[in-house]
Amino acid sequence: MGLDYYTNSGVPKFWYNIVPFIERELGFEIPPFLDPDNRDVMQWEKLAEIIPRELAKQELNFGTYKTENLIAIPNKILKLYEKYRPTPLVRAAGLENDLGLERVKIYFKREDQNEIGSYKLNSSYVQAYYAAEEGVREFIADTGPGNWGMGMAVACKEFGLQAIIYMEKKNYDLKKKKVGLMKKYGAKVVPITTKQETIAASISIALEHVRRDQKNKLSVGCLTAYSALHNTVIGMELKQQLAQQNITPNAMVGVVGGGSSFSGFVFPFIKADRNSTDFIAIESTSVPSFTKGEYKYENPDLIGRMPCAKMYTLGVNFVPKKLGASGLNYHGKNPLLSLLVNKNIVKAVAYSNEEVDRLQLYFEKVEGIRPSPESCYAIKGAIEKAKELNGQDKTIVFLLTGGGTIED
Repeated sequence: MGLDYYTNSGVPKFWYNIVPFIERELGFEIPPFLDPDNRDVMQWEKLAEIIPRELAKQELNFGTYKTENLIAIPNKILKLYEKYRPTPLVRAAGLENDLGLERVKIYFKREDQNEIGSYKLNSSYVQAYYAAEEGVREFIADTGPGNWGMGMAVACKEFGLQAIIYMEKKNYDLKKKKVGLMKKYGAKVVPITTKQETIAASISIALEHVRRDQKNKLSVGCLTAYSALHNTVIGMELKQQLAQQNITPNAMVGVVGGGSSFSGFVFPFIKADRNSTDFIAIESTSVPSFTKGEYKYENPDLIGRMPCAKMYTLGVNFVPKKLGASGLNYHGKNPLLSLLVNKNIVKAVAYSNEEVDRLQLYFEKVEGIRPSPESCYAIKGAIEKAKELNGQDKTIVFLLTGGGTIED
């Protein structure tokens, strides 16, 4: 892409919309979302009763979101992005050296260098922007370990919105620094206790709050098509960085909870590079939606208010027995990403928290950066791929979605 697609500092002016490519060039039918009340095709106007109108259109591929490959990023969002973007592309020389690799190169895209230490601002700013444009009274979210909550708190402060954030009491008690940051930015953080202690359960409580007032809307930080769209700022930016350094990735590796960061990382590359690059989605064996789940229609929430989506799922009532990284605690995966996994364009691999958790201190030792527990899954995937390719002139790029500096 030419320079006109980027600001002078290298931040993309456009998000990448993969929908037209999937339908027109791959020839795959994107399964529609279904109305939870009658199983008809979901209409964006009805979804807009729950989430901001523009997000509803993005989620259901309405209008330009069905036809245009590139979606212009609003100027207000672009200015906010430029406060912390472009994010660095770093050679993992210490990791390569410690692994004793020959000819294989590893790079990682750092999304931890902002005030919350996480990629979540890429979408939280956008969601708060559209909510403010619409005159939303309370913007309501759930958060797992706190990253989405921090993103929402910062974004809502920026746009003058009241953020209400529901958080499992176990995480609320453990993540005191993150809770403190949310409150610092004016968010009301509400500790809750659910039987399941899953993201699906906390989303359901947030949805009940949305129902109290027509001016209340829901904010969702993972799984959705719109959060994936917003996060393509990562992949679009990375394309330019790789081109400038004459780097061709042979494998792109990232962790998947709901799928928004990984989708944003790889979607801009799939059209041109699907025959030469392995796209590897890493999940936890404690929540193996891709590797052991079913590809079927499923509710995202326990109370059945959100549209049913065809995705890889373990069932909305699934509760993991053990889980190291609580940000991965969701039963389903992004529907567009699920389709690409189903069609073998993206490969899914699962690792256990026992073999992944130790990599947090290891990576800090060899690279001087403490990654988030979730990012350690991407590191594990990159290490295993590097061992497989050792001795060949190959390049691996992985996504470091966040740091462990604020709080693990």
